[in-house]
Amino acid sequence: MSAAIAAAGWLLAVVLALELRRRAALLADAAHELRGPLTAISLGLEALRRQPVARRRADALAVELLRMQAAADDVTAAGGGRRARAAPRAIPLRRLVERSGEAWRPAAERRGGRLVLDWPAQAGTVRADPRRLAQAFGNLLANAVEHGGGEIVVRGRPLDGAIRVEIEDRGRGAEPGGDDPAAARGGPPASGRRGDSRGRGLEIAARGVEAAGGRVASRERPGGGRLALVELPLDHQG
Repeated sequence: MSAAIAAAGWLLAVVLALELRRRAALLADAAHELRGPLTAISLGLEALRRQPVARRRADALAVELLRMQAAADDVTAAGGGRRARAAPRAIPLRRLVERSGEAWRPAAERRGGRLVLDWPAQAGTVRADPRRLAQAFGNLLANAVEHGGGEIVVRGRPLDGAIRVEIEDRGRGAEPGGDDPAAARGGPPASGRRGDSRGRGLEIAARGVEAAGGRVASRERPGGGRLALVELPLDHQG
């Protein structure tokens, strides 16, 4: 009898430990999402005081605020061991990507780089939770700025029933010794450890894009830097 009680107690302890670990990971992701937007907003506001582009900067910072809203919702939901519920709607993808890029432009320029948008005239609409897509592109751009550098090119390309967004940096390339994160599920290998900023950001980006029926992949460029690929289905509802 005592052996059975001891075994049951051990099993309960393992289950509780696993649950606590899962909740800690949820809170760590949410905390990461609060730190990144605060950096971008701080730099954006600094640029706003120096340049006569108030409306454009305000729109850009609004996208980062969407990330913060999602993170705050996740922190609240994490108390129950879950993530905040998604609220998908039709989103003009080019507008969101442009504003996200504008939010990170001051950080790129401060590091001696520049951000270039190369997008065809046709915009394209996708159905997704705007907060999650703001998280996705904010993280991918942050990775390019903070871990890559140089010239960062954001390209939008129409596909058959979908849109592909490429974020290419020409900086120093992958960090040595990194493992492939789970974020590049089904795609080319991506560098970065699960616990570091680049790896965590890539996983968060992948979750947001996959929730909208898309996929994310990341791979090294020949000669240094990285290329992040995002593919999202076009919205055909209505």
